[in-house]
Amino acid sequence: MRHLFQCWHDLAERVKKATRILLFLDYDGTLTPIAASPEMAVLSSESREVLEEISHNNMFRLVIVSGRSLDDIKMLIGLENITYAGNHGLEIECPPYYCQERSPETTTFIHPIARQFKPDMKRLEQKLKERLVGIDGLLIENKGLTLSLHYRLAKRTAPTTIEKLLLEAIEDGEIKNKLQVTEGKKVFEVKPLVDWNKGKAVEWLMEIYGTPGDLPIFAGDDVTDEDGFQVLRRIGGISILIGEAAPSSTADYYLDSPEQLYHWLEQLLEERR
Repeated sequence: MRHLFQCWHDLAERVKKATRILLFLDYDGTLTPIAASPEMAVLSSESREVLEEISHNNMFRLVIVSGRSLDDIKMLIGLENITYAGNHGLEIECPPYYCQERSPETTTFIHPIARQFKPDMKRLEQKLKERLVGIDGLLIENKGLTLSLHYRLAKRTAPTTIEKLLLEAIEDGEIKNKLQVTEGKKVFEVKPLVDWNKGKAVEWLMEIYGTPGDLPIFAGDDVTDEDGFQVLRRIGGISILIGEAAPSSTADYYLDSPEQLYHWLEQLLEERR
């Protein structure tokens, strides 16, 4: 894995030759530093300005691919003419003019099976509130189609203990064998047991408005972004890990921080102005 700035000269040629840039960006840990709690992860004014400029440039299609709910990520970014993929791609909304030429009925998408899991997430939320009542610093975030259990502030309890209680809650009753758990940065993610992830969302969007000559780029920082990295590797795009270089990651390149990503996005714009 190479640092993106060290080989940008070679990649810049690919950017210049591309018909368009399809830019897929995660939010937490990618566009913003990881915060103690989700509401504290606020996009900087500089990053918002560069995203807005990208959104108005016809040489780009901008997609925010986040584990947050669709409504939450739309509120945080606040741009109207871009695509949002929330809940790890289980719900997607793109501007009509992105899609109408190819498939006018697909400007919005909610995974049909995942939609049925909302009552299960509600039941799990209630079970966790009962089982985890004595653990300080835990944050249960029910996002409708998925649920996140944040333990960054629960410093007195081992993550293994929290995971054990979470798995026991899932194994208890009607939600047994319906949900899957993945671990991110100080968070356990609970999702419906369906074959869908950020990579599948990228593939779906590529089918909807991708055209020959487009260059897809995906930037993310966590385990859930690896599905996107793998898709980009398979189709010949550019994948970027935000954070320290990790041999276990399938990303092609890395940038050290969201701040470095912001500076790189500025360079990317310069190449396509």
